[in-house]
Amino acid sequence: MYVKPVLWILALLALNSVANGQSTEAEFEALMKQRNAAAVETLARQRLQAVPTDDMALWAWGRVVAGDPAKRAEVLPRAEACVVARPQSARCHHVLAGLYSAMAMSGGISDGLKLAGKIKDHLVQAVKLDPNHFAMRWELSQYYLQAPGIVGGSVRKARELARDYASIDPARSRLLMAAVHTYEEEWSEAAAELSAVQAGRDALLLEDLNDVWVSLGFAQLQAEKWEPAAKAFRQVLATDADHAMAHFGLGRCLLAQNRYSEAIAAMERAGQLNPKLNVHYRIGIAYQSKGDAPKAIAAFQQALRLPLNGKSADDVRQRLKQLGVR
Repeated sequence: MYVKPVLWILALLALNSVANGQSTEAEFEALMKQRNAAAVETLARQRLQAVPTDDMALWAWGRVVAGDPAKRAEVLPRAEACVVARPQSARCHHVLAGLYSAMAMSGGISDGLKLAGKIKDHLVQAVKLDPNHFAMRWELSQYYLQAPGIVGGSVRKARELARDYASIDPARSRLLMAAVHTYEEEWSEAAAELSAVQAGRDALLLEDLNDVWVSLGFAQLQAEKWEPAAKAFRQVLATDADHAMAHFGLGRCLLAQNRYSEAIAAMERAGQLNPKLNVHYRIGIAYQSKGDAPKAIAAFQQALRLPLNGKSADDVRQRLKQLGVR
């Protein structure tokens, strides 16, 4: 249960106008790209202490801690208060939707259905208040695609959201449409939309484009379309050789195709670029498949030292038993 601190809400209501000292997105952008959650949190606390209505600081803080239940519990009442104090702030609505989404994913189907309406309403309001913001529109699109119809899921609305964006940002409109095609498993149509986007020297557009290519790749991987998935990941690596998730996805494709040495190399590179990725589970599978028991055992043991979902952890323990480790 989350208790709203009344004094905090009153303070925000008293400062309902944008105060001097409001943060800018550029101040947090580099730290967020580096996935430096601790630095984002420190800076956000400093800014919010100086300006309690700093929605940019709250937005950045909420986005980097949403997956941590303890930290999320601290930020959530601030986000709820932000919506009360600044109902015209797209960031307040967006960060609150993100926090509710994280709660829904960790709480199971029942909690998800209870929170779904709030998530949708705040995402819709965020896009309404800031129709140019791609991340906000992207997350509303994902809600429409992933949520059941009973709580507002709608492929039709996702298509409309993409088409409406064409007059604002034609290139990113294609990214949104590619997401719809991906959900519908219209692989060639999704790839065609992405291939039509020419980022040129626009680094931010290239980053968004590559992220959607990676999303397509993982969707194809889930559908066991190994070659198209590998092509999507290689498309990303052609323009960003240090994209950790592209290396990880490519490694998984190569492993599925029994190309074990190449899979190990790709996975190891992914782990170097992002040590938080648990690449060791699949590296262990590759070494076990190659018949290299010592390296397989070492990789599996390392996999168990990092966060690993229950099904994968059970498989690791079973494989270690097969390799004679009790």
